[in-house]
Amino acid sequence: MHALIEILRPANCLMAAVASMVGMISASGLLGLDPRTALLVTAVVFLVTGGGNVVNDYFDRDIDAVNRPSRPVPSGRISPVLALRWSFLLFLLGSALALMINPLCLALAAANSLLLVAYAGYLKATPLAGNLTVAYLTGSTFLFGGLATGSYSEITAVLSILAGLATLGREIVKDVEDVDGDRAGGARTLPILFGPALSSRAAAAAVLCGVALSYLAPLGRPYLVAVTAANILFLASVRKALQGEPSASQRFLKLGMALALVAFTIGSL
Repeated sequence: MHALIEILRPANCLMAAVASMVGMISASGLLGLDPRTALLVTAVVFLVTGGGNVVNDYFDRDIDAVNRPSRPVPSGRISPVLALRWSFLLFLLGSALALMINPLCLALAAANSLLLVAYAGYLKATPLAGNLTVAYLTGSTFLFGGLATGSYSEITAVLSILAGLATLGREIVKDVEDVDGDRAGGARTLPILFGPALSSRAAAAAVLCGVALSYLAPLGRPYLVAVTAANILFLASVRKALQGEPSASQRFLKLGMALALVAFTIGSL
């Protein structure tokens, strides 16, 4: 049972769920939140994100045997068949709950579930397409929250774009870090095709675009203070990436994304 929870990567799922709540708040305001809808949105995003993590581990089991042998599938704590069934159960539950929100949320949850499977099975090994897919999926968590309110918000769209850019940079840095295992698994990532140095520059460009655009969001002074703190971490990640230290760059990116989420939350209140 512990392995079934671990393979979800609960912290990752929780961060995605929080992002969807920020999307809701940015669209309707804190006082306009409906508790039932908020609970459903959180559950849907948690389940679908977890399903994506599980199906990704299913398809990545050979690569993870090199890069991350302690994960549940390569370590033998969960069989590949069980992982696949678990992922589809999570997708099904998430989509069923999305139906209880509104048809648009069902459409987005179902489409993202299919895209997560396509990413894990095919797109991940496609240069840049896989990175862009993850960037979209991350940004769409904010959109999902906005759609749940039944209203459109330009701020929600801005937050989605910023999250997507930061994620694009992080995904490329991850590919640089995993280049040996990916090469052994036959993947065709940017670092394998064009080298770690050029790929690191591409990641830095994506992150820097996000840093610049973050100051265009009309979310007030408290947001600017918080997002500046996040941007300092993003700039540190860029520096580490360009110095050929992808692991350190990833750590700064993760911290920066967490702090940026706090900034978005503050700005949306």
